[in-house]
Amino acid sequence: MARKPRLRVLGRSEVLPRPILDRAATDLGFEIEFALVDSVKDLQRVVTRPDTFDVYHQWHTVDLIWTARAIQPIALDRIVRGEEIKTSALAQSGDSRSIGSVSSQLFVQSGGTLSPRPSNAVSMLPLLHGVDAFGYLPQAQNEFPRGSAASWGWLLDRRLHGRVAMMNDPVLGMIDAALAVEAAEGMRFGDIGNLTIEEIDLVADVLVHKKRIGHFRTIWSNYEEAARSMLRGGVVLQSLFSPALALLRAQQVPVIDAVPKEGYRGWHVDLCISAAAEGEQLDAAYAYLNWWMSGWGGAVVARQGYYFVLPDLVRPHLSEAEWDYWYAGKPAAEPLTNPTGDIAIATGSVREGGSHAERMSRVRVWNAFMDEHSYLVRRWREFLDA
Repeated sequence: MARKPRLRVLGRSEVLPRPILDRAATDLGFEIEFALVDSVKDLQRVVTRPDTFDVYHQWHTVDLIWTARAIQPIALDRIVRGEEIKTSALAQSGDSRSIGSVSSQLFVQSGGTLSPRPSNAVSMLPLLHGVDAFGYLPQAQNEFPRGSAASWGWLLDRRLHGRVAMMNDPVLGMIDAALAVEAAEGMRFGDIGNLTIEEIDLVADVLVHKKRIGHFRTIWSNYEEAARSMLRGGVVLQSLFSPALALLRAQQVPVIDAVPKEGYRGWHVDLCISAAAEGEQLDAAYAYLNWWMSGWGGAVVARQGYYFVLPDLVRPHLSEAEWDYWYAGKPAAEPLTNPTGDIAIATGSVREGGSHAERMSRVRVWNAFMDEHSYLVRRWREFLDA
């Protein structure tokens, strides 16, 4: 009997809830070894040891991993919905309201460079996107005048001293912090997604000072830690991902998903194939990518607030009430569950920020590796160690 391949998949915990892990292996008929990667150290593995994985759910890292030759071009003619992906990318090229930041570095050119000019190979298979901000409890909102619009500046506001949490990721965390500094100080950075050394210093100095005086109650590494920080009490406002909101709401925590007046931080997660994958491992990698193109996995993560690259593939796997709440911005017609089956959305609830189009139209900045990433990481470490 021929040996079946064992596919090695890397991805953040937010993207791979348990139903995804279980169903993918069952449907594909071969073993899948999932490894959750939530830190800069894990990213170093992707860059330096592509022989240790076959598929990577990349998150704003394609510039780095493509330049390092850690991933290989993906042939669109081997992707079930390849032409639809190409059409979608071309339609949204330059459109910051949706996945515009993907299309600019999507297509592989003959010389190995990446550009928005269409070709038959891509650096990554677009998969999921959405927006992030922060979550807060009613007692945090009560610290501000009635009717105040949510602001990134709340992360640094002295009225919440000792009750704020931040994430430990230097890339996402620095953008969140820069948005907070802009709002708190009434200023505007030149390019908040690509700060200069001087701008990094300005933000880092604020963070270090705030941490030393006890402003931040905790720093979290993944969405489960973030949820626990509010469940335990003490934290009333923090950077927060959608899966943490789903967990908290399943526990009847009245957390509010902020719609910052300054705009959201946009993100996307895409599928990449290791440069070392070949033969049956490469075939298995393409099978996994095509499994996602069925839309079933996209429906699972929709239940925690994520959007799939081709929404029409997701819709058949969602109930009418789920589609209306998560994508259309309508009130929930019935109680809705999170990916693990726990009720997280009460009847009549309306998602903060509105529909898919409305939420994506409020993106202020996209997750990205900055030109001064190495310096950023050094200053971020100083913040974490303060």
